[in-house]
Amino acid sequence: MLKLRGAFKTKKLCPRKFVSDSSVTVDLESIELEPNMTFQPQPLQIVDRDVRNLRNRSIPVVKVVWEGSPDGEATWELESE
Repeated sequence: MLKLRGAFKTKKLCPRKFVSDSSVTVDLESIELEPNMTFQPQPLQIVDRDVRNLRNRSIPVVKVVWEGSPDGEATWELESE
């Protein structure tokens, strides 16, 4: 029988090292914290709409650009929220 060696590289299991980007700045005065010290970003713009079809349901979703997101990052959210 053949001996099997590791099927994957263990280096891929290690988390990536953080590289700081000094060009990104955050105005700390503009951030409003909740009493439990969390931050709730506000939606800036809806950039797309779609309907996701499940087995017997259709769910309307929207793509939202959030306040403070780098490079205009957007996420898909339920339209009802």
